[in-house]
Amino acid sequence: MRIGVVGLGSAGARHARAFRKIPGVTVVAADLDAGRRERAAAEGVAAVATLDEVLAEAPAGLVVAVPHERLADAALRALDAGCHVLLEKPMATRLDDARRVVEAARAARRLLMVSFVHRFRPDVAAARELISRGAIGRPTLVVDTMASGASEMPSWVWDRQRAGGGMMLYNGIHQVDRARFLLGDEAARVRAEVRTLGHEVDTEDTVGALVTFRRGALAVIVQHKAPADALACWDTQVFGTAGSLRIRTGDELRWTARGVVSTLPGGPEDRFFGAASEFVSALRAGRPPSPSGEDGLAALQIVSEMYEAGARARAPGA
Repeated sequence: MRIGVVGLGSAGARHARAFRKIPGVTVVAADLDAGRRERAAAEGVAAVATLDEVLAEAPAGLVVAVPHERLADAALRALDAGCHVLLEKPMATRLDDARRVVEAARAARRLLMVSFVHRFRPDVAAARELISRGAIGRPTLVVDTMASGASEMPSWVWDRQRAGGGMMLYNGIHQVDRARFLLGDEAARVRAEVRTLGHEVDTEDTVGALVTFRRGALAVIVQHKAPADALACWDTQVFGTAGSLRIRTGDELRWTARGVVSTLPGGPEDRFFGAASEFVSALRAGRPPSPSGEDGLAALQIVSEMYEAGARARAPGA
């Protein structure tokens, strides 16, 4: 099976490496940057300059890992060429464009998967299993904080025209997907404050949001990119009617129920390999992959509502 990858930035390069680990899969990649192509070639990945060149190789599936503004267009071109698509989050800069991708995949009878790779972390998968089998009772509250310190960011992330939003669309959408995934539920109401607190940029670096889910659970989501050193951590707590659990991402999953505390320590993981394996397995079996295009659309809908709520909160007289 041949898999194409368009975009060899940090995410695309990791996707390419992950697919190369799967027996029976060959990878061809594209990037306009000659240096990235050279690095890919040095790792054994055939690399060309353009999407057209990759599509000319007739890959069974295409990983789309370009900046946000180009995601939807590249996905639509791949679907039109007959490829199944693994699309990087957030799918598009606008909700309508993400819907067009989902509809195009459905019309073309092609499989569409969205790259919420953190679902493939062992701690997150274990937490989902615990919740789904009722280990902490009915989940009632999620508190999810992703806060990080100063680091080198792709310049386009801070450009609203290219990125469509700021840290919530770049990193925070993973938090939204995590809440949906763990609760197994959909949002009913979204409230938020969307601010730029620590950077002189065109987009937000901070969001504080409250999401009410259909079955009554609440999710408090905090996304913050600090301008200085920080004790960085992605911390997710889920409280239920019979216990609670806490994921310190990459470090530990701990849960308590009926007076017993249990721990799953963190360890080496390859979430990109998990996503690649799911995509290839779905293609080989002809079954829908997970996370699906609908999952991506639902997460983007929630982030879009956060932005709308933030704008209302800042409006004169609000």
